[in-house]
Formats: sequence, structure tokens, C-alpha cells
Amino acid sequence: MKPRPILLTIGGILLLLGGFMLIPAGFAVFYGGEDIISLFAGAFLTSAAGGILVLIGRQIKDKGRANSRTAFAIVTLSWFAISLMGSFPYYLYGKLARYSAKTVNGSHEKTYRITTCNGDVTDTIGEEFCSFSNCFFESASGFTTTGSSILASGLWETPHKRDGLPHGLLVWRSLSQWLGGMGIIVLGMAVFPILGIGGMALFKAEVPGPTADKISPQIAQTSKLLWIIYLIITIAEIILLWPVTGFFQAFNHALTTMATGGFSPLAASVGGFTSSWVHWVITIFMFLAGANFVLHFLVLTRRNYLAHLKDQEFVYYTVFTILATAVVAFGIRSLYATDSVRHAAFQVVSIMTTTGYATVDFESWITLKGFSSLAPLMILIIMFIGGCAGSTGGGPKVMRYIVIIKKSMRDLYRLIHPRAAIVVHYGGKPVSEEVLSSVSGFFFLYFGVFTLGAIAVAAHGYDIISSITASITTLGNIGPGLGAVGPADNFLHFPSSVKWILSLLMIMGRLEVFTVIVLFIPDFWRK
Repeated sequence: MKPRPILLTIGGILLLLGGFMLIPAGFAVFYGGEDIISLFAGAFLTSAAGGILVLIGRQIKDKGRANSRTAFAIVTLSWFAISLMGSFPYYLYGKLARYSAKTVNGSHEKTYRITTCNGDVTDTIGEEFCSFSNCFFESASGFTTTGSSILASGLWETPHKRDGLPHGLLVWRSLSQWLGGMGIIVLGMAVFPILGIGGMALFKAEVPGPTADKISPQIAQTSKLLWIIYLIITIAEIILLWPVTGFFQAFNHALTTMATGGFSPLAASVGGFTSSWVHWVITIFMFLAGANFVLHFLVLTRRNYLAHLKDQEFVYYTVFTILATAVVAFGIRSLYATDSVRHAAFQVVSIMTTTGYATVDFESWITLKGFSSLAPLMILIIMFIGGCAGSTGGGPKVMRYIVIIKKSMRDLYRLIHPRAAIVVHYGGKPVSEEVLSSVSGFFFLYFGVFTLGAIAVAAHGYDIISSITASITTLGNIGPGLGAVGPADNFLHFPSSVKWILSLLMIMGRLEVFTVIVLFIPDFWRK
């Protein structure tokens, strides 16, 4: 283990994060919100912490490159660090007394005096942030793009009138997801040359999926290209939503769509918009965000317009999404008539890509009978799948399912022909035994962690449906589940101990289990 790259990398990332906090602070200034102090203070604390770590790291003389062991420590500790520092804008907002009043067109606008966390309350907006465990949960949910929230009263009821949290804090929720979507360490390698230490090891440790494709010989250039594509598609969605939703809503929903995060400023999520245009635009962009961004790069920069069709994972991803949509649409046809396809497509893509948006309360589908009961079952099934490797989506990923199914078929064939030499192929190329072993190990650990998480929630007195879906929705970075964590519910009711467990599951899911669990193996720390 080399402390210098660990300190420099985490410090550099926190400096970068502190700079990004100024964006929501700018929204707070523009709209005159009472969150100005909390956002600027959060930016200062984060930057100060990052600066101290960088200064300490520079004093260490050992300038060796970060090996894979160090990279695992850097990535895991970095995600805990950004989740920790990202909590402070929420926590300070909950702790600081605030007052905001304006006169608009001669009339006195609503006065917001939120809780000071000491019982002096005239308006309870933001009272959830009085607990630091709540703040960490919200922050971790943002950066890991999970989308599970503790907010009960802080989201807006209507798209164009503020009746909840101020603009700046809502932008911080959205921005944290956008930063976490492509990976803040990947962003760091693109911006700070100092983070190029052991760059490929960091890239492999953070980028989701069983493979980490490089689209450029240099890892820093790869990071820049991925973020440029990410930014271009995000801007495209803002432009398409803006005329219908207004800039603020378009900005927030585009950030959280491309991150497959699912945080919305609206209490009814995307269901707060009645426009079918908004629903279909977000559905399409969620689907794009759930695909491998290397494919988008090939289309946009190298004019390889058939790149998606030639990719086996994307084809399976598309076919399964269409089939799942058809099953759900048929099942809910009696509830939504001509809108059944739109709502089915939205919910399937949202859960499949682990975005977690909702246009309707799909938990109510549980009461459906006969063939229609396949609709909620399909939603539950796709919670365990996820998007494509190299996407911003969570879950096990489609590629792993393809590989594990092919491996299982090979093992079955070997029972009949024990001496047969059979090689598993993926995308026309042979898959090494090392990769096959890694995929098998991933599924064992993933479902093992999921089971332990469900048991931990159930041990606190929750029913089996709530326990199972709370575990898989946080580990899979999905957002809503069923039961007590349905799309119309939140996670506030959980005790602090469960919130910390679920926060750990979010980070483990975002880093695909291995990166975190390896730190708990004694041999990892031995020379």
C-alpha cells in the first residue's frame, strides 16, 4: 500500500468536488434561496479537506505508482469520502436557522423558516436533514446514482412553483448523481494529471462491468472522451425537455436521467408531468444511459452507425427491454387503456437501467389478477438485471448474464460429453477461464450480499417484500422497491442502523462488490 497516491487522489477528488458545489451555490444565489450559506460552507469544507490531504500527500517522498491493491483502496475510500463530504450541504441546511422572504409583483411571497433541529419549527421542510445518518444516506444515494431518498416533505408538488426545498439544494441532489454516474474518479483522471498515477488500475476498479474498454491508448484521454460524450447527451436532453418543462426542471431531470439516478425535484417524480412528450424523451434517454457509452462514442465520433447493432450485449438488452415492455403493457392495459404502452415502457426502462423514476405507482399493480399479475412480477425480475457494462446503470449487467448462461450451457454439455473441449465465446471472441471464474464469483458475492442485506432489514421488523426489495434496490442502485419502499414511499422510516447498512450496500453496488469486499480480506493488508 502506498499512502502518497491515496492521499493525493482522494485530496484531488475532494478539491474537484468542492468546486462543483459552487454550481448549486450559484443557483441558490440566483434564486435567493435560504440554502446559500449551507452550500458555500459545504464547498469550503470539502475543498479544505481536499487541500489538506494533498498537502500531506506531497510531503511523502515515495513517488511509486499505484498498484492494483492501492487502486482498490483509493476507489473505495474515495467513494466513502465524497459521500461523507457531500452530506454537509444537507446537514448544514438542517442545522442552520434560515429565513427567506421576497416581494414579487407587489405581493409577499411565502416565508420559509425551516427547522433549526431544536424544536423551534414553523415549517418542517428539510427537517429530515437534522440527522447526519439521513444526510449520509441521501448523499450516498446521490453519488451512487441509487435514487432512494429520505425526503418526506422536501420535494415540490408542482413543476413550476416552489413548495419544498430551495433550488440550490435540489440541484446539488441532481448534480451529485450526474457526477457519480460516469464516475468521479474517471472525471478526476481526465482533469488532474496528478490522478494519472496508476490510472488503468483506478479505471478498472471503478468503471462498471466485467470489462473496462479503452477507447484511447491513454487512460486520461479515455476519461475525457467518455465525459465529453456524457456531457453532449445530457445537453441534448436538456434542449428537448426545456420547452415543455422549463429550464430548471429540464436541467435537473437531464442530470439524473443520464446518471440513471432518479432523483427528481418533484414528489410525484416524472409522474408530476402530464406531458407524454416528457415521458417518452426521458424513456429514450434512460435507455441510452443504460447502454455502453463506448458504443455512443463510436457513433458520435467515428460515424460507426451500426456499432450498437453489432454489439451482442446491446442487442440482448434491447430485445429483453421490448419483451418486458410488451408483457407489462398487456398486464396493465385495463388500468391505463391507450397509455399502457407509455407507462409500461417508462417503468421497464427505468427499473432495467436502475434509474428509478416513476410515472405511476407501480406497486399498486400487485393487486392485478390472472395474466396481468405478470406485470409486477416482471418489474421485480428486472430489478436483478441492470443495464449494460460501461453504462451508468447499476445491477449485475446484461453482459454477465449472457456469459453465465453460456457457461452453464457449456457445463451441461460437458455432463453429456465429459471429454469435449468447449470454449465459451462472447461477441465472436473466446472468453478466458479467468473471466468466467470472475463472473461466477461476482454472482455468488452479489447475491450473498443481497441476502445478508435483506436479512439485516428483516431483523429490524420489516416484512419480507420490503426487506428483499430494500436490499436489492440499494445494492442494484435502483431507487424504489415494493412494500415500505415503493415508488410512493421513502426510506425515512428506517432506523439509523438500517440506513447505514443500506448506504454501504449502495456503495458496494456502485463499485460492483469486489472492490469493497477485497478490503475486508486480511491478506489485502499484508505485505
